[in-house]
Amino acid sequence: MDYFLGMTILDIIFQVEFGTASFRYYEKVFVRKYPKGWIETKKTIASTLKRAYAVQRTTLIDFLKPLGENVGLYKLDFAVAGTQMSPKASGNRVIFSLSNKDRIVTVLLIYGKDRLPKNMT
Repeated sequence: MDYFLGMTILDIIFQVEFGTASFRYYEKVFVRKYPKGWIETKKTIASTLKRAYAVQRTTLIDFLKPLGENVGLYKLDFAVAGTQMSPKASGNRVIFSLSNKDRIVTVLLIYGKDRLPKNMT
């Protein structure tokens, strides 16, 4: 495992789970603000994370830190469907853990940088 470049994501299809905290804290804001676009966006997030190997070398996924053997913490940039913004420029992020061994991606947090207090960005 190379800690400078991040944990290598295996070329497998992952099972994607959305944690309860991801909805409780920030996802509900997206649901209210983008009622039509959010459904498509959530499907796209799940689809992207299912095939994380294919996008690991792009600028959409950033490795944050190792959480154990074959488990890492990552950040995914995304844009809400229909907003005409790039994922980076939108400021929208997904924090997720990825386990190569268990083949599971767990979405821990979904947020927009413009919705966080200044000391949390």
